[in-house]
Amino acid sequence: MKNNYRINVRFDLRKKREKNAAEYLAKLSDQSGGTRNRFIVDAVIETIRRQQSGTDISLEDIRAMFREELQSVSFVNAPVTVAPQFRTELTEEEKAENDAGILSALAMFD
Repeated sequence: MKNNYRINVRFDLRKKREKNAAEYLAKLSDQSGGTRNRFIVDAVIETIRRQQSGTDISLEDIRAMFREELQSVSFVNAPVTVAPQFRTELTEEEKAENDAGILSALAMFD
């Protein structure tokens, strides 16, 4: 067997899915780090893996299920709660207490 296997693929640009696929593949060659060959190999391997595992479900299938389920759900905003304002200024008594505590702690180093 040869080291390379070549296959030709034809896209009917009148069909939306095939046109989208062809356009996506064309863009891959323009992007850095992305090649059509690597993308197609990964897609084929992933499809084989899903078929063999019995979980032949795609991300688009999951999105469609969520959309369908969420159509019958209504969302309500939670009531707005205002956070209480905290006092940041010390009273004169608290300042004096604080100063005394600091002086007391510093006295330990004498």
